[in-house]
Amino acid sequence: MARVVVDVMLKPEILDPQGQAIARKLPQLGFDGVVAVRQGKRFEVELEGPADEAALERVRRIAETLLANPVIENFEVRVLQPEGLESEAQDGPPEVPQGETPQAEGHGTPPDGPQGEVKDPTV
Repeated sequence: MARVVVDVMLKPEILDPQGQAIARKLPQLGFDGVVAVRQGKRFEVELEGPADEAALERVRRIAETLLANPVIENFEVRVLQPEGLESEAQDGPPEVPQGETPQAEGHGTPPDGPQGEVKDPTV
């Protein structure tokens, strides 16, 4: 049995009013030095069998169909190792500083390969 994590975040160019509200409240609570906050969602999907390429592709299709809105959200899929260590199974778009425009198509294409490419953490 494998556990796969799907992290869903608003695309950087999409306004995040909840994140902004949290960022405004932090100094009032004594937390200084925070420049911005973005809110997202995390899903943990338990699979029968190993998290092989076919299983990860199935989770990607689940994320694209149900867990994320590809118009306004990006997602990242990764395998949660039994000891709690996470390994990347799919890169989302590269981190883009606020105010800059990320890649425009789909979920973006990471600089190291197309979306959906599985990286072997042992290499």
